[in-house]
Amino acid sequence: MKPGGCGELALIAESDNQWGGYKYPECAVYAGALNHADLDALVEHFGSVQWHTPNAVQLFVMDQEQSFFRVWMVRKGKPQQYAPTSPDEEDDQFWPAEDA
Repeated sequence: MKPGGCGELALIAESDNQWGGYKYPECAVYAGALNHADLDALVEHFGSVQWHTPNAVQLFVMDQEQSFFRVWMVRKGKPQQYAPTSPDEEDDQFWPAEDA
């Protein structure tokens, strides 16, 4: 993301970060909370990058007011969404049961 835009991603998988378990991740992990991001443009940019190993790259995106991540992967040279397209949030089974 460009400076002055909606935010930026930061590398969070370095050896000084705390992760559950005793092992460090064997990949680069970037994260960020982007304010008012154009998610279509983000996915388009993700698909346009010349990744060293494109089939290993994954993008997790959660839009404002949503309660799930959408997963994008690069396949056949373009980003493709794998899961979920949109859970039915109107369905009572989507929400965890509340204890009475």
